[in-house]
Amino acid sequence: MAALGKVHRGTALKLDVASANGLSTTTAVTKLVTAYANGADKHVTVSDVVPLNRYDARGMAGFYVSFGVTLSGFVLAQNVVGLSSLLHLRHRFALVTVFSMASGLVAAAIAGPVLGSVPAPFLPLAFVLALLAAAAAFTTKLLATYLGPLGIPLATLLLLTVGNSTSGATVGTDLMPGAARTLSALLPPGAAVRAVADLSYFQGSHVLAPLATLTLWAAGAALLLAIRTDRPAPSTQAA
Repeated sequence: MAALGKVHRGTALKLDVASANGLSTTTAVTKLVTAYANGADKHVTVSDVVPLNRYDARGMAGFYVSFGVTLSGFVLAQNVVGLSSLLHLRHRFALVTVFSMASGLVAAAIAGPVLGSVPAPFLPLAFVLALLAAAAAFTTKLLATYLGPLGIPLATLLLLTVGNSTSGATVGTDLMPGAARTLSALLPPGAAVRAVADLSYFQGSHVLAPLATLTLWAAGAALLLAIRTDRPAPSTQAA
């Protein structure tokens, strides 16, 4: 993404910031440079070179749409777990896949053309959100399948609590401790927030890394589920 700020020195200071890169971070940088300028008895002029969309003045739209899609994938997985005894594996996978695609399209339409709060191109945005829904759904089902009753609470903690709190929406990732910054980049919600912001304001110049993260979560969890579900039952092995 774009640089947090660039100071031009001289009799006066000029600070270029990109509020689309994180309002909390650019605010902190602006305050720091302004305090320095006041101490040096210089005037500072701040220029926002990548401003936020007019319908997203606080830069929270990407977080809210990602949170909603994550929650929808999480709830879907809970329902699929309850239907495990009624639906074949391929039907469960088809249900998660179709629902994830629908979630991505609907959420992208609402955040983009309807509300105008996320200026990312529609189809790339829908693709990112569909990957997020699939990652949340397959990961939740994976944990429930492998860990039983503990899987759903663990998925809640991993995706909804830790994932969303470290996504970088309210507190910019550059202001987070090192461990939180690492988790933010590795978990699906943080990857999705980065991808949405990059598609919206930076022409997708750094979107490959978050896309890879979302793909690994979705495809990896689906693969582990297929391996576990395809194992023969103990009674079959004995026979």
